[in-house]
Amino acid sequence: MKAENFSRTDRRKAWNREQIVSGALEAFSELGYMKTTVNDITSRADVGHGTFYHYFKNKQDLLSKLVDDLADKVDDYVQPKNMQLTVYERMKYEAQRILEYYVNNSSILLALKEALMVDRQFEEKWLKISESLFKRIERDIKGSIQKGYCHDINVDVTIRALTCMFEGYGHHLMVQPVTPAEIQEVAQSLTDLCYKAVFKE
Repeated sequence: MKAENFSRTDRRKAWNREQIVSGALEAFSELGYMKTTVNDITSRADVGHGTFYHYFKNKQDLLSKLVDDLADKVDDYVQPKNMQLTVYERMKYEAQRILEYYVNNSSILLALKEALMVDRQFEEKWLKISESLFKRIERDIKGSIQKGYCHDINVDVTIRALTCMFEGYGHHLMVQPVTPAEIQEVAQSLTDLCYKAVFKE
């Protein structure tokens, strides 16, 4: 009986938290992070203020936890499942997954970009996500340079340029409607651009 009650309570807590998160993402998308209040979140989540504060200290704490959860999932999201891919195929796969990561998590990432303008802790969180997203491409390029597959390039400058290019295009895709086919087309174009610029024929 106790186990059953615990399970029911646990499910209710998970449901409440999920409702709050959904309400927050909806409010962030509609109003922007800065203009969103706790009341905006609770009204969309259909929960009381007391319930909100049981899970989060404030909207900053809520966003911080969402971003931390998102950062923890980067490697699993981008990691190719097929380890037999060529360098080009792996770059293309990772490019598409990076762009999908931006689009599928646009509510959180756009809120994060807004928050980092006024709160230094969020700047550090953005850098953590950015570094996680692109360390695989960096690893591919550095490994290929050691094998003599690449042009004579400045690795740090090249990685920074590719990072800025993907971040810029990722932001572009986050703020407009986009289809999976369009994401795939962009990933193909960016991969071709990167591959031809970095790798020898």
